[in-house]
Amino acid sequence: MASDTLSPIRENMSIKHKISNGQKKFTFSKKERLHKTEEFKRVYKEGKVYKSEFLFVFVLAREQIPEIPDVRLGIVIPGKIGKAVKRNKLKRRIREIFRLNKYSIKPGHDIVIMARSKNLTELNFPELKETILKLFKKAIIFNS
Repeated sequence: MASDTLSPIRENMSIKHKISNGQKKFTFSKKERLHKTEEFKRVYKEGKVYKSEFLFVFVLAREQIPEIPDVRLGIVIPGKIGKAVKRNKLKRRIREIFRLNKYSIKPGHDIVIMARSKNLTELNFPELKETILKLFKKAIIFNS
């Protein structure tokens, strides 16, 4: 009886696995993130900066290494932007925009998105997406 209750779960898992095979995964794994201070400093120092009213986007073109994903993202939201709830909401939105558009970004880049203005928290999701994608196009890393 217990095996009968588990079989639909196992079937769903195998179906899910089959669907994801051959398709692009729209996830944001830990490998796709910049973690170390040295990685951020390298992007700041060696990369180019693109500015908007609300954001800085630092972009560093790097050679492709098989162990490192094609595009990696770091997000910096300083405390001056707002309290933790607003900063975390902003980070979630930026991660989602990246997650949905990462296959349109040219491979071999490290990107750091840094909040510049407190007014950034007042943007709704479509406005934030438009701002970020404009900066990516300005940096010539976005295949629209």
